[in-house]
Amino acid sequence: MEKIVITGASSGIGMAIARRLSATGRPMLLQANSKKIPEEEVPAGAEIIRADFAKEREFSQFLSCLSDVSILVNVAASVDTQLIPMISEASVDRMIRVNIAAFTRICQRVIPPMCARREGIIVNVSSVVASKTYRGQSVYAGTKAYMEAFSRAIAAEYASRGIRCNCVAPGSIASGSLSFLMRNLGDKIKDVNASGKLGSPEDVAGAVAFLCSPDAAFVNGEVLHIDGGHWLGL
Repeated sequence: MEKIVITGASSGIGMAIARRLSATGRPMLLQANSKKIPEEEVPAGAEIIRADFAKEREFSQFLSCLSDVSILVNVAASVDTQLIPMISEASVDRMIRVNIAAFTRICQRVIPPMCARREGIIVNVSSVVASKTYRGQSVYAGTKAYMEAFSRAIAAEYASRGIRCNCVAPGSIASGSLSFLMRNLGDKIKDVNASGKLGSPEDVAGAVAFLCSPDAAFVNGEVLHIDGGHWLGL
């Protein structure tokens, strides 16, 4: 049976997406890095594979599991917030390996079988920083801009083969790396959104579920911003 694959499932956003898509009843393969996922949060019947995408052996093992993929959701990402002269070579290399190289190779692996079936859905989790970059997020923002451009290219090349590829671009979501910024900046993070509040991982999961549903059958090559009116804020 064709399955759903979600990378970065150990993140708050990744697990929220997994829970939401589990309602489809399809088998699920969830990739996680080193973070342990509480058993009670894992959707029933989901298979978890641990793989660090910056390590070639582990990544290759993950690629070998990508058969019969009907829906692919790319959430996995490496993030480092530093001013440009302060970013280490190792950190730059890791962001490029995970956010660009691994992401690209995963898409390359699933596209041919999707073309053969004339059906497939790819949703890539980008970031608002791909369009509005902030201090300290130069390399990360660049990798997410690549993701959005690459997603449009997939749609341009393979929409006629039944593949839909879209992005969601979360803004201030109360999860993951934003927790560190909240400790330092507090309500200033909320003030950049017209809504005056933070979003939740479930807000992102809802958007992903929509893009994976028949309701989005005519949506392709788009970037859906999940940011509470970030562009209209301060």
